[in-house]
Amino acid sequence: MSQIIDINTDTAFHSHLSSLPPSTLAVISFYTPWAAPCKQMRLILETLASSYPSQDPPVISFVNLDAEELPDISESYDVTAVPFLVLQRDGKVLESVSGSDASKVRDAVEKHAGKGGNTGKLGLPPALETIPRQNGDEAHPPPEKAKNLSSYAPGAGDAATAPELSSTAGDKEELNRRLGELVKAAPVMLFMKGTPSTPQCGFSRQLVGILREKGVRYGFFNILADEDVRQGLKEWSDWPTFPQLYLQGELVGGLDIVKEELENDPDFFSQFQAAPKGKGGMAAPEAQKEPRMSSGGEHLKDEGSKIQVAAAGATAGLVSRFCIAPLDVLKIRLQLQIQSLTDPLDARSLGKRGPGTVATFKNILYKEGVTAFWKGNVPAELLYISYGSIQFSAYRVSSQLFRPLELPSGAEAFICGALAGASATTVTYPLDLLRTRFAAQGPDKVYASLRSSIGDITRQEGVKGFFRGLGVGVGQVIPYMGLFFSAYETLRSPLATMSFPFGSGDATAGTIASIFAKTGAFPLDLIRRRLQVQGPTRARYGGGNIPAYSKGFWRTGKAIVASEGWRGLYKGLGVGLTKSAPASAITMWTYERVLTLMKKRDRLVEYD
Repeated sequence: MSQIIDINTDTAFHSHLSSLPPSTLAVISFYTPWAAPCKQMRLILETLASSYPSQDPPVISFVNLDAEELPDISESYDVTAVPFLVLQRDGKVLESVSGSDASKVRDAVEKHAGKGGNTGKLGLPPALETIPRQNGDEAHPPPEKAKNLSSYAPGAGDAATAPELSSTAGDKEELNRRLGELVKAAPVMLFMKGTPSTPQCGFSRQLVGILREKGVRYGFFNILADEDVRQGLKEWSDWPTFPQLYLQGELVGGLDIVKEELENDPDFFSQFQAAPKGKGGMAAPEAQKEPRMSSGGEHLKDEGSKIQVAAAGATAGLVSRFCIAPLDVLKIRLQLQIQSLTDPLDARSLGKRGPGTVATFKNILYKEGVTAFWKGNVPAELLYISYGSIQFSAYRVSSQLFRPLELPSGAEAFICGALAGASATTVTYPLDLLRTRFAAQGPDKVYASLRSSIGDITRQEGVKGFFRGLGVGVGQVIPYMGLFFSAYETLRSPLATMSFPFGSGDATAGTIASIFAKTGAFPLDLIRRRLQVQGPTRARYGGGNIPAYSKGFWRTGKAIVASEGWRGLYKGLGVGLTKSAPASAITMWTYERVLTLMKKRDRLVEYD
């Protein structure tokens, strides 16, 4: 007997179809794992397949594929609901069936492939032969000769008007039954123009944005794909425009009503926020779920235009940098302290031990003033604006380039995050070097201004002077950003369903991801700082104790371990973690909110 072939990739699908002879009927079934009717369709197809013997060449081939996992194929067949069946032969679509009506599916298959060998044994209801009814409930054969009614006139006992056709009443009753099922197909059901990924009107686009922002899992129905539903729902709900939103089968209203509900109660959607997979509510044959939704689920690579991503990334970097500038200055000062943390007999540990975190903070505050905590803030702000913009743009572009390779999501996030970080680091490195040197200089100023620093470095060290330690900088950012984006993309969706007293799910995911990545890459960060202050002004930083390191991060790292111990590679880690956690959380939180606002602003307002 024939078997159902499960298809998992675009390549496998096209390869299978191309291998079929022109005479073979391909029965292509689109499903989603969350929709219960798709399980019923699977049983129907398995039963049908068992009735067709396996032949060479095959008469019929049954294939099954996830409509959400293979969106390009679904779009090519105009799949707007599941389950959805396509019958195709020699590359031409012969017929399609929406829903899981067993008799319709069987009739369509047998129409194009003929009946299977054991039709009488199938667990499906047999096809019914229908005979027109005659006057009563009994079915009678047609009369041998029709009566001549040309002289007929109504009698006194006849009805004054003809009764309404039963087919019309039945059609309306069937439509109302269908509408009643549709509005309850999911706890939150949206009837809209188009689909969430391609809305066809401004109101639908805005309402989808609200649901995503609130992390709501919802079903949707494209009313443009079914005129009966579009017109019937207006009468059924007594609401003449679209989109229409239903909660638990009850009409809420359109976009304006939803906005009013949220203004009155910000937690209006709280009980419908994104649930773990498989627990998001009911499904129905024509209820559709938007894949990779939401403020709880949409990935960075899928969000916004290039301009929006760049602007949101730049704004996020600007806000983040200003907030954590004091911690950044403190961390750099600690990284440039030269003393052994492991050898108690080291000469620099006796009486010349560098001050700890609290003592360093006090020294800066008392000797240099509060404004010293924002030393180097101008190049730092330029760095963060440029870095954030380039980083998020590069991440978006690289993820789109890697998408056709169908890599595992974690591997793709790691590679794209690493490439994004390396690109941003290389372009903005001169600003990072200037930031380090300004933050490291104490009361004895090395550079009077940003302009003079650029001139002095150019004259004394050449253009190469602006890229001291670039190799270790890129070497640091590849594992750091790779680990950060991998952890963030992994944590963001599950944390979006949780409530935290100290921040949103986005901020929490950013914090955890940052701590994880920062600890692993911190020794490279310290080496980079030491290399950045090399040159003719080296003796004016870190109390004049910073040694001249050989080129290359490996030799520099060995020298630090030899003189300061392994712990020397982690000086300032505590402050670094304290800084990076809020920095990344602020960056991601600001990025998400700014991007959402920009996307809302660009939406056009249309009226149905």
